[in-house]
Amino acid sequence: MRSVYLDASTPSAYYERSQLERLKITRRWWRKIGEYKVFISTLTLEEIKALENRERKEAILSLLSNFSVLKITAPVKILSKNYIEAKIIPLKAFNDAVHLSIAVVNKINILLSWDFTHLVKKEIERKVNIYNITNGYSEIQITSPKELL
Repeated sequence: MRSVYLDASTPSAYYERSQLERLKITRRWWRKIGEYKVFISTLTLEEIKALENRERKEAILSLLSNFSVLKITAPVKILSKNYIEAKIIPLKAFNDAVHLSIAVVNKINILLSWDFTHLVKKEIERKVNIYNITNGYSEIQITSPKELL
């Protein structure tokens, strides 16, 4: 069974009324969730808990209640810093580097995100995997729910 890591954008999209196409795709992917071993992190939870709309926040948190929660460890912090220093992820997107590092350090197969700015780009995935292979980490697929349908 393949493993997948969710940053906050994917479960948030499940209730994203302002982007109906993204909502529909996310819900279609969610129906296939049993095909994967799903992981989130303390960072995913922190980002969702920061949402202002209490009803939406609670609905999203309930979606995530049965998934394994990964922590931000020292190796995750080091790899995050390295992705920034290698200019793979910009400093202003440090949390994205942390999400990516959590997935890589824990040998997750797929990072699933709707972040097309800093994560879901073939060029970013290529740079990440070159860095990972060169430095003894495993490769990772970085994609959106749409690509896994």
